[in-house]
Amino acid sequence: MSDQTSGNAPLVPQTPPSGKPNDPLEDIASTLRDLFNRVPETVNKAVEKALNVKDTTVVMRLSDDASEKLDLLVQAGVFKNRTEASAFLIEEGIKAQAPLFQRIQDKMTEIEKLRSELRNTVAPAA
Repeated sequence: MSDQTSGNAPLVPQTPPSGKPNDPLEDIASTLRDLFNRVPETVNKAVEKALNVKDTTVVMRLSDDASEKLDLLVQAGVFKNRTEASAFLIEEGIKAQAPLFQRIQDKMTEIEKLRSELRNTVAPAA
């Protein structure tokens, strides 16, 4: 079997700089460790951004399943606490639903325009 696929560079180098042959499984494991080590850093940056936007406290009730998922994120070390995990998930949900929030904002603008017209009809400006 060739070290190259379709003319691309080898997926796993044959000999590392140390001169010792590589174990393909160790290379894969190393790559996965590097990836997983970077995930919390990326997530933490997103969480910090979400938490630093406003300092608002929200008290909410969660289903047992949602609570377990938050605990799982904390136990895995992705977040320091449930608050950070919740803030991140809410921010990501808002981003994912951006078109919905835009439609709501458009409708609220229409509603405010109609309210203004009604106020001017009932009590015209002097």
